[in-house]
Amino acid sequence: MYFLQTSVQIGQASFEIRNKGDFRMVLDCFNALNDSELTEREQLYSALIIFYEDFNSLEDLLDHEELIPELFKEMTKFFDCGDEESKSNSGGYNLVDWNKDSNLICSAINNVAHQEVRALEYLHWWTFLGYYAAIGECTFSTIVTLRYKKAHGDKLEKYERKFIQENPNYFNIDMRSAAQKEADDYVKKLWGGG
Repeated sequence: MYFLQTSVQIGQASFEIRNKGDFRMVLDCFNALNDSELTEREQLYSALIIFYEDFNSLEDLLDHEELIPELFKEMTKFFDCGDEESKSNSGGYNLVDWNKDSNLICSAINNVAHQEVRALEYLHWWTFLGYYAAIGECTFSTIVTLRYKKAHGDKLEKYERKFIQENPNYFNIDMRSAAQKEADDYVKKLWGGG
């Protein structure tokens, strides 16, 4: 509870987390897992190679192929600060795009941390998420709130509609969850649209 995880134990084997769990490495994993140019398998393998210091290539990873499901489980558990059953309150929508929103996120986190976090040589992912959780009222939180309202069909106030209209680039993200995307693709195939 009061330590920052830097390795993963699976059975008798210990695997070091690359860069001791620095937040930038985790964001690189997210980019790999969301790279639409890769197959799901390539996304998974890329993220595992980025995450674990022990794997520098596909060949290294495949030497431990029987452990891949457990390696993935431990990686996602780390992403959720050690919580095996992370719960989202977004209703199945992706309200944040860690890549596209990076400047907004870092600006909000810098305000909480009272320093430029991108200039730090090292900042553990869990500390980064702690700062993220403490973000108060700011442009980023306003945008996430508006995305939530739009995704759920909630009534928008006039000033909120105006903000969205004046800042469309903040709302040009795909907020559908992976399950929603899969369902949409299935329906398109049924109707000959894809």
